[in-house]
Amino acid sequence: MTLQADAIPARLPKGPHDLSRAQVQGSQRQRILDAILDVVGEHGYGAATVAHVTKAAGISRTTFYEQFSSKQDAFLTAYDEFGVQFLADIAAVATTTPAETLSDAAERLVDWGRRRPLASRAFLVEIHAVGEEGFAHRDRVMHLAEERFEAVAAWVRSVDPSLAPPPRLVGRAVVAASWELTAQSVRTPGDTTGETREALAYIWLLGLTGRPQA
Repeated sequence: MTLQADAIPARLPKGPHDLSRAQVQGSQRQRILDAILDVVGEHGYGAATVAHVTKAAGISRTTFYEQFSSKQDAFLTAYDEFGVQFLADIAAVATTTPAETLSDAAERLVDWGRRRPLASRAFLVEIHAVGEEGFAHRDRVMHLAEERFEAVAAWVRSVDPSLAPPPRLVGRAVVAASWELTAQSVRTPGDTTGETREALAYIWLLGLTGRPQA
C-alpha cells in the first residue's frame, strides 16, 4: 500500500519501504516528541538525558540531533505541541448548556492525565525545572487557555444576556487555579480524577457566571 505524501507513520516499517524522506523525518520527530515528555515525566527534567529519549523513541543519537539542537529544544517543542493539542481537544466539546460544556471539558482535561500520566507530569510540573525559558513557554500556553476562557465567557453571555461580564483577570485566575489543581492531581498518589473534574467544572462555572451553578 502506498501512503499519501503527508501521512506520517507512527513507526517506520522494517526493511525496504516507499516512504518519502519527509514522512521518515516526520515519524522520527513525532516519536522524539512523545518520548521526551514521557522520559521527563519519569526521570525529571534534570535527570532525563538524550540517551533516555533516543532509547524510548527507537532512534539514533544522530537522528535526534538532526531534528533538535538539544534536550531543551526538544522538550520545549513537545511542551508547546502538547499544550495546543489538549486545548484543541477541550475546545472541541459540543454541548448545549454551560454546565454541560464545562463538565465535559473538565472530563477531557483529566482524561489526558489518565491516558498520558508521565507526559502530563512533564507538562504541568517539570516545565518549572527548565528555568526562565520554560516559564515563557508555560505563559504562552496559559495565555491560549485564557483566550479559550474569554471565548466561552462570550458564548455563556449569548445564552444568558443577564450575566455581567467577569472582572478583568478572572480568566487568568481561573486558568492558573486549573493548572495548579491539575498539577496537584498529577503529583498526588491514588486516583483523584473524579474530585479534580468536579472542582475544575466548579471553578470555571464560578469564574464565567459569578455563581457555581447555572
